[in-house]
Amino acid sequence: MPGLIAHAQEMSGAPIAIGDAAGNGTHDGGSAHPAGEGAAPLSAAGDAPAPFDIRSTRHRLDSALAMPAYPQDHAAPSSSAPAVNAPLAGSSAPTASTPSLGTGTPGTGTPTASTPASGAVAAHTAPQQGQMVSRYLSELIAAQLPRFVVEPKDAQALADFYAARQYQPVFTAAGGYSPIGAAVLGTFAASALEGLAPADYTVPPLRAHASDGELAEAELRLAATTLLYARHVQSGRFDPKGINPEFVDPTPTVPDPTAVLALVSTSPNTSAAMASFAPQYDEYRLLKMQLAARLADGRGVPLAQVPAGPTLRPGDGDRRVPLLRARLGLQGAPDDFSYDDMLVDAVRQFQASAGQKPDGLVGPGTLAALNGTGSESLPDIIANMERWRWVPHEVAPVYVMVNIPEFMVRVVVNEQTIHETRVVVGTEKNQTPIMSAEMQYMVFNPSWNVPPGIIRNEMLPKLMADPYALERQGIDVVRNGRIVDPGTVNWSRGTQGYSFRQPPGERNALGNMKFMFPNKHSVYLHDTPSRALFARERRAFSHGCVRVHEPMKFAEVMFGLGVNDRWDQRRISGLLGGSEKHVSMQRRFPVHLVYFTTYVDGAGKLVSREDIYGTNAAVKAILGLDGSARVATRGRQTALR
Repeated sequence: MPGLIAHAQEMSGAPIAIGDAAGNGTHDGGSAHPAGEGAAPLSAAGDAPAPFDIRSTRHRLDSALAMPAYPQDHAAPSSSAPAVNAPLAGSSAPTASTPSLGTGTPGTGTPTASTPASGAVAAHTAPQQGQMVSRYLSELIAAQLPRFVVEPKDAQALADFYAARQYQPVFTAAGGYSPIGAAVLGTFAASALEGLAPADYTVPPLRAHASDGELAEAELRLAATTLLYARHVQSGRFDPKGINPEFVDPTPTVPDPTAVLALVSTSPNTSAAMASFAPQYDEYRLLKMQLAARLADGRGVPLAQVPAGPTLRPGDGDRRVPLLRARLGLQGAPDDFSYDDMLVDAVRQFQASAGQKPDGLVGPGTLAALNGTGSESLPDIIANMERWRWVPHEVAPVYVMVNIPEFMVRVVVNEQTIHETRVVVGTEKNQTPIMSAEMQYMVFNPSWNVPPGIIRNEMLPKLMADPYALERQGIDVVRNGRIVDPGTVNWSRGTQGYSFRQPPGERNALGNMKFMFPNKHSVYLHDTPSRALFARERRAFSHGCVRVHEPMKFAEVMFGLGVNDRWDQRRISGLLGGSEKHVSMQRRFPVHLVYFTTYVDGAGKLVSREDIYGTNAAVKAILGLDGSARVATRGRQTALR
């Protein structure tokens, strides 16, 4: 839709960068939102909207792809226009360059002990416009706050915030919106560029020369909507654990409503304050740029998807071939189903550009990448931006990030990748969980204490068929701290009272080392004796832990960041062999296990990966990006917040 970016910039006073995207590490060192507080208020259809209710039917996010029209009768503040709605003659208002907390003199029309009103004054002098806003605001908060907010914490924060400032308005001024209010409205207007739905943040416009009661209503509604927006853009619009509580277990940073109100009301740059609630990771910004570019040039007609099916090999005949040919920009007859050499070469070129093995085989991974290109990538961009809100909001100076669908781990310092390598992640049945924890120590020559789930589901059937099957794998059966002969146990009675341990050695499932970030899922990064799997394109083979390619190089990086830089690979190799050795991290840093199927690579290209666990499809379903309001394959409504 042409003109969206220009309109959003006009509304928010902040430029939206849609230039050439760079790879990992493009942080510009600060907010991309300069001062500029002007905005026109949002329009509303009909009566004032009810508060956003997590139990109510949600607006479709389809509206994020189309900015609404806004009335032009409320000009943004400028050097020649001191207020959004012009105040009455003789009144004062803050300018756009000096945002304030409001300039009204609330309560001056009400008699007090120190300034009693005479009968003559009361009979012949009416309060000037704006003088009763604080009184009406106090009454609204005391009696009608549930009309504006659903969350109890939000209600308490609003009540405390306005009581502390004696109910002086922040977002409105005499006759209209204050510069702070105008800037907040501009942020709401541009919310589609954050992958949000502007309809969720609709605030009724103020008519010219609004009454004090209308100003109080607008003040409270705008404050409440600010809290809703901050929560949505920072920590997401629904509880991710509702997708799959066993494996989807992130810890979003929900903003404190008291801190939100304090920041927005006191910041010298309101637009920058509002922008600070969005994820600050470079990869989020790169996705935002991709979304902005697509919205700006009107890429809204999706290309046909190439359906799933058997792996397509050179020389095969398949009815999907014409679609595949069209997706890659090749000419051909609609009834030509031959996967010929020309098309194979085009597929290989595409695979190479997408970071895949250029073998010409069109399997699930290649199809996912193909179907993730073009305008239909909009829902995927938005769904992946939503998952960035699941990552802790504070960007640590050092962190480890495992992107599960990409089968890669990266070590990031000051938003620059200093090391990356391949990983093997969990199967669809035994998924690697989405979560964050703190790297605390490393173990060399680890023993493998077999988890109960693997014992129950995999080892017990083997023992019942052959009591010595595990012994041949180098796994000891232990009872009361002593190794027992597995042939003397009646395994039909189960494994209760027994544990299973594989001592250090070449056959150990954990290899020579593991990297520990303690968590309730008992997952960690580790070496493996099954190194051939790293050559595979699709590497989902583990029981949930993350196997690391070239673990010595990874260990060297961990020592340099967490212990000291005097440990090179030669010195680390001296730890190998013999009994277990633990090395504690002197400097700890977070490990994020994340799930991004769409991201911007080092060359600035938008890349898509296979949705191996179905998590991306679930997010799109919850947000209504697939035309549904239900979680895919689970058939139940998921509440949004």
